[in-house]
Amino acid sequence: MESLRGLTSSPASAYDELVTGQKSIRYHWQGILSVIRALPGGLGERVESARRQLEESGATVNLLDDRGAPRWSFDPLPLVIAPDEWSMIEEGVIQRARLLDAVLADIYGPQTLLKEHLLPPMLVHANRHFLRPARVTDGARPGRYLATYAVDLVRLSDGRWHVLADHTEVPAGIGYALEMRRVLARSLPEAFRSIPVRHLRPFVDRWHDSLRAMAPHDVAQPNMAVLTPGSLSSTYFEHVYLSRSLGVPLVEGGDLVARDGQVSIKTLAGLRPVHMLLRRLDSAFIDPLELRADSALGVTGMVEATRTGRIALANALGSGVVETPALMPFLERLGQRLLGQKLALPSVDVWWLGESSALTFALANLDLMIVRPCLGQDREPIVVGMLEPAERKALEAHIRAQPGQFVAQYPTMPSLTPKWDGQSLSPAAVVMRVFLAADQDGYTVLPGGLAREPAGDTALRSLGRLNGTLKDVWVLAEDAADVQIPPTRRFHHLAVERGSADLQSRVADNLFWLGRYIERLDNDSRLLRTTAIRVAQGAVSPRDAVELRLLGRLLDQANLMDHTTALAAPESTVFAQGLTAVASDDRGLATVLDAIQRLTSTMRDRFSADMITAAGPEMALVRQRLLAARGNLDPLLAALDEIVRFVATLSGLAQENMTRGTGWRFLDLGRRLERAQHVLNAALGAFTQSPIDWDAAMRLALELCDSTITYRTRYLGQLQPAPVLDLVMLDDGNPRALMFQLHAINGHLDYLANASGVRVPAIPDSLEKDIDAAVRQFGGDEQAWRHEGLALAMLRDVMADTDTRLDQLSEAITRAYFSHVPAAQAVGSSGG
Repeated sequence: MESLRGLTSSPASAYDELVTGQKSIRYHWQGILSVIRALPGGLGERVESARRQLEESGATVNLLDDRGAPRWSFDPLPLVIAPDEWSMIEEGVIQRARLLDAVLADIYGPQTLLKEHLLPPMLVHANRHFLRPARVTDGARPGRYLATYAVDLVRLSDGRWHVLADHTEVPAGIGYALEMRRVLARSLPEAFRSIPVRHLRPFVDRWHDSLRAMAPHDVAQPNMAVLTPGSLSSTYFEHVYLSRSLGVPLVEGGDLVARDGQVSIKTLAGLRPVHMLLRRLDSAFIDPLELRADSALGVTGMVEATRTGRIALANALGSGVVETPALMPFLERLGQRLLGQKLALPSVDVWWLGESSALTFALANLDLMIVRPCLGQDREPIVVGMLEPAERKALEAHIRAQPGQFVAQYPTMPSLTPKWDGQSLSPAAVVMRVFLAADQDGYTVLPGGLAREPAGDTALRSLGRLNGTLKDVWVLAEDAADVQIPPTRRFHHLAVERGSADLQSRVADNLFWLGRYIERLDNDSRLLRTTAIRVAQGAVSPRDAVELRLLGRLLDQANLMDHTTALAAPESTVFAQGLTAVASDDRGLATVLDAIQRLTSTMRDRFSADMITAAGPEMALVRQRLLAARGNLDPLLAALDEIVRFVATLSGLAQENMTRGTGWRFLDLGRRLERAQHVLNAALGAFTQSPIDWDAAMRLALELCDSTITYRTRYLGQLQPAPVLDLVMLDDGNPRALMFQLHAINGHLDYLANASGVRVPAIPDSLEKDIDAAVRQFGGDEQAWRHEGLALAMLRDVMADTDTRLDQLSEAITRAYFSHVPAAQAVGSSGG
């Protein structure tokens, strides 16, 4: 097979996952290689399909990289594990999870291991993950410290799997493993039809039930949530994915409040108790009162709530204390003491330099070893043999001064597995991460996992981060029965609910402002497009000159063009250049696009996959085309057309895919407020200019309200103020009209009042009567309104009054729904 060329060129000392010592393909790999060989279009196009799906889902997106570079790359070739081998791995990792859980229970309880000198005190008390406030001397003790656990395994040259690292604080990666399996199943369906790969979904169902069982037992219907540090977390995609997979809300610290030992979610309907949190936030940041005082991510009083037993955390606070590699040399004797068993799965050889014998040995062999800090801040391992003489000398001095802060070990050579390099298969080193979840009987192991190609010169680099090249892990079943999804789970009774107001105040705030920004993007794009069309025609006619002067003032008012340029002569080069410069200006459209991207990234758990794709990759393409349009009107017009279509797509998805609950109400409420103010300040802006040009004002009002075709159909093209103003202000059948927005706003306010019990005063009916009276002034004799008399004065007054009322309404909505009582616990507004 052409694509297998080069696979036999593996280093002699590394174990080969694919090829035996006799150069034959191992039996459990033959299925996937046969599928690849039979692909009609080759593997390349399938890889591209999978890569595109992962990018669209946001799995590979690095939100902290302004360039949009992916965090990790995807290898379509899975790591295949035979059934008998997986059974041994499963037995070993379950035993290790039980041991680490027992060690945690002792460290945060009686500390017998310290008293019996089985564990050096320094590994506990000098460990940055050890949290003294989490130690239980009385009160509620966690039922299980280690509710979730991940372990990195490496197969050495002897063919045995060894533990490379333990992940007990916030074990990451399971969401990526589940997403990668989903994408691979869509890209390589032939493989899953012909190869007995074990399913992952049953594990998630059991995990959900086990988390629910950890909640306080006196609560009949416990509420669960996933606690995230926020959208800037490097693994935020996983937090959203777990929230969806487990069917529980995603919350941030600002969404929670602890009162009288009870933790609750701040919702529109008030405080909703939460009894179990799947913690994706490091323990040290969980409570600024008893832990890190500088934390803005946690909840004041959370530690005390865990003491009272009113809430359970998975994992328990301080679980990261057993992550340190310095613990590995002691696990064998701890296993004998706590479990009465010998470890089935050994660790790689590690020397903790706090022991004099280990220090002497390591210093004698230092040039051959890798040194790692083990108790303080996480740092990359140091390959001593690659240091300059001065650096080596400084390192040795540091080790001698503080030996207990370091571990040493020999370089690890992982096994080799096939990797797709874009053209063919080639060997690459591999580390496998396995995931476990506690259940009533002990622990359940995900029948799969994540395989990672180590980055850099050692398998120890970036152990705590998911980067480099990742691949799926396939565990083969003994027979077809093992592949079948098990019988239906036991369901808990749930009351039927509709129109609930259990929406976090922060989420409601973000949805409201997302609606405003989406509408603002549409309005600004239409305003710019209206201007660009006239400039692109070349010679500016007198009529166009009048309209362009008005449009320049509107662009200045909307902060889309600087004041001097906006007031320049419409036929001047300055005006045209200023118009094309908006494509890359850091104001206006760029600011609005950034705001939409920021808000959608924080609410991925609230939107469908189609909406996420539209608000992610598709918006990125729109932004690129807009930036490429600088200095040229034709590309600018094309980019503006695309933005209008993009907004229409996003709006259509929201209309069709979002249930008409409180979330959709706030999204649409923001849109209606923004559109109403656009009608007043932009579409009708020409009516506020003195002296007024009636024909220009009417044409722009219709065009900016996208109502020109409707007007022509009704009135055969003859422009008069009364029908124009009626169409853009009073016609509640026109979705662009002012009255349509006001009626929609009042409908949303009424719904929210009934759902949450908090009422914001609606827009009074008297305002509609005032608007109607002002428009009627233009229905009489032309001479009565052609000059700037009573009719125009009434129109301007009612426009100003309506705009002021809308500003006040926006502030009232913020106070009522987004600043949760009491004020000291309010969630800050993310928009405006």
